[in-house]
Amino acid sequence: MKIGFDKNMGMAIKIRVVLGVIIDNGLMFVVLFISTGRWDYWHGWLYFLLWVYFDLCHRAIIPSELIQERNRLGVAGTKKWDYVFYAIYTPLSFIIPLIAALDGGRYHWTGNFPLWVNALGFVVIFLGYSLMIFSLWKNRFFSVTVRIQKERGHYVIDKGPYAFIRHPGYVGFIISFLAIGFALNSLWALIPAGLLAITLVIRTYLEDITLQKELRGYTDYAGRVRYRLIPRVW
Repeated sequence: MKIGFDKNMGMAIKIRVVLGVIIDNGLMFVVLFISTGRWDYWHGWLYFLLWVYFDLCHRAIIPSELIQERNRLGVAGTKKWDYVFYAIYTPLSFIIPLIAALDGGRYHWTGNFPLWVNALGFVVIFLGYSLMIFSLWKNRFFSVTVRIQKERGHYVIDKGPYAFIRHPGYVGFIISFLAIGFALNSLWALIPAGLLAITLVIRTYLEDITLQKELRGYTDYAGRVRYRLIPRVW
């Protein structure tokens, strides 16, 4: 399994990946530090490093075939309803740290949490991002949008974290963004984080229905791995 850029990968995709890394990390830098108006915001620096870790890994340090899949534009077969969810949770991934930074780094609406709460928040963010990356690593069909990838011989992935829950990547996404407010001293950030969590839970439900209807073997897999996101709950 080839990791990272492959010599056969098109130059357009390579450029798209590089530009994506630059834009995403540049925007996150602006969100965290220009909005706070200060450079000594250590919470912001630590979160920025975690974001860079996640952004680099999920964009470039994964199987090369998945890099190509996740950077194709206008892919046929994408469910129409999924464009709505994508348009909601993509900006929320920046709005959450923006509100957290304005609160914890400039206006202090919430006040400061104990240091152990901050530390726990950062640990959960790291674990959440790592679970997302691990899910991408194990699932060569982890596309950006919901679709059955018939041209790539789409089949059920049941190894790694997928042996325990059916959508581990979404679990990592949800817990990491819910933890941002605690890491950056902001209860207000929990409002958009809660909206993101609700959005992803609904998307998980619709995606799971799609997979059971359209992906061969997924119904049997769902019978073996009963829970979508939380073991013994749902």
